[in-house]
Amino acid sequence: MSQSNTIFRLVFRSFPISPSKNTFVVRTIRRRTLTTSCITTADNMTVDITETDHNTETTQTQTWSSKMIAWQAHSYSTIDDLVLTSNARSPTMVAAHEVLVRVKASSVNPLDVLMAEGFGQVLLGTIRQAEQLSLHKPVEFPLTLGRDFCGEIIAKGVKVKSFNVGDVVMGVVPPFHQGCHSEFVAVPEGLIAKKPDHLTNEEAAGLLYTGMTAWSALKLVGGLYVMKATNKNILVIGGSGGVGNCAIQLLKHWGAKVTTTCDSTAINLVKSFGPDNIIDYTAKDARQQLEEHGKYDIILDAAGISYNKIGAYMPLLKGWSCSTFITLRSPLLHNTDSYGLVGGMVKNAIDLLVPNILSGAVFKGSSIRWGTFLPIECGVKELAKLAEEKKILIPLEKTFKFMDLKDAYKRVQDGHLRGKVIITFDKPSMDKARLTN
Repeated sequence: MSQSNTIFRLVFRSFPISPSKNTFVVRTIRRRTLTTSCITTADNMTVDITETDHNTETTQTQTWSSKMIAWQAHSYSTIDDLVLTSNARSPTMVAAHEVLVRVKASSVNPLDVLMAEGFGQVLLGTIRQAEQLSLHKPVEFPLTLGRDFCGEIIAKGVKVKSFNVGDVVMGVVPPFHQGCHSEFVAVPEGLIAKKPDHLTNEEAAGLLYTGMTAWSALKLVGGLYVMKATNKNILVIGGSGGVGNCAIQLLKHWGAKVTTTCDSTAINLVKSFGPDNIIDYTAKDARQQLEEHGKYDIILDAAGISYNKIGAYMPLLKGWSCSTFITLRSPLLHNTDSYGLVGGMVKNAIDLLVPNILSGAVFKGSSIRWGTFLPIECGVKELAKLAEEKKILIPLEKTFKFMDLKDAYKRVQDGHLRGKVIITFDKPSMDKARLTN
């Protein structure tokens, strides 16, 4: 099987495709006997789920509020316009493989800040529409942001076998789904994993989004899912950021030789991730050091350098060895926002092809590729296993209370982070938020 077909199957097997409607009635799942009794009161909803599977029959009763606390966007604007409400509609499990989680901690990622301003609305809206098998554009608002979390399972679908109610899990939410900066979140079981005992809720909450961004970029886009990373020479630009430090740890576990860049203030932090070489990019001889440790099989830009500066790194790649420069600053979503779905895809093709030609990459057997976060089940499992074995850890920069979510967004917006920004769903904040309206 070709590399492209392998990657295609990995990605699309993990996307939960199911129709959904805005309802509190648990769906009847075909090929499985499922009966529900739904009783809604002013405060709570109780669902009795009876499942018959061959000769066994079990009944589960779960109770949770039909309304929840959440930070929501009611239009694409700025983070100052995010609204805290205690009257948001609780999510509904619309498929038998989903779980409902009470969130205990969540992280704030740069994508959350961008999505609040409308970034990616065209392509993400199209994916939502396709997922719902609808001819009409789905209602986007109110929109809840937040991509990764740690929390407790309070209900599960009948096909969920690997997790039980009461399990504390860490998980990640696709960008085209409602997020987890809310009291509850519904997510497919393939995108959660049990929280390792040695991690705090806050540490677990910040692992999977940055982890899966690094994993997807290296394994899928960089081809390391097919080719072994052992003894490959890889440069990570921006080793002090969340994706950068996670990439370093993954690559060292896979057996690669890793060189990374950061500024002088972050050297001690980056050393703890175990790279072979650290280069202070502010040093006068930084370029010379990069050349001394090259040539590279893969260069991963986790710092977000300007797209027009990528060509300067082409001489550092190995020639005629399928070497790759991977940027996480792709114009994919920006182009569809600016030119529409069809026009944006045409522009994307041009923006990917032209730099590969002008930089000379194609004339030396190299390529420039775009990396992005992809919610892949096998990637979640690998990251969870490494976390359990204490082989990967995402450092935390600062923790904010749930009521101070806007401050957390502003910290991420300011940039130059040395770890993840986390929101804790502490009881005093949640009780105070419950009184907002």
